[in-house]
Amino acid sequence: MLLVDDTIIANNHIIASKEDITEVRVIKDKPTRATHDFYNLSENGIVLMTLKKKITSKTQAELNTFFGLDANNNVYINGYLIESPIYKFANESIIEVELLTPTAENKLEQKVINIWTLTKDERLNGCSDKF
Repeated sequence: MLLVDDTIIANNHIIASKEDITEVRVIKDKPTRATHDFYNLSENGIVLMTLKKKITSKTQAELNTFFGLDANNNVYINGYLIESPIYKFANESIIEVELLTPTAENKLEQKVINIWTLTKDERLNGCSDKF
């Protein structure tokens, strides 16, 4: 998971070159709910970056409203629930948006959106660690 400016969820494709990066922090250990809002997104670690360029993004409320859902509806990223409303999504990192309806299999209580920042190949074969 890549967080830009502490609140924008992105993928590594947002970085054109190393010169775009002003700061990098890596959290390898799984944080707790008490220490980090993103604790449940950190199964494979979290990379926090500050970039020189401005990142255009959408809020969870904006995406929910666009898809005809209540602004406060749950949003998922790459299959993980976003538990804090502070997180936004980098526009250029959104690969796909799924509108999921409740089924016996997914046990959802209402329609939700799942934002994919991973390509189908990355979902199946893993991500490269190249920045």
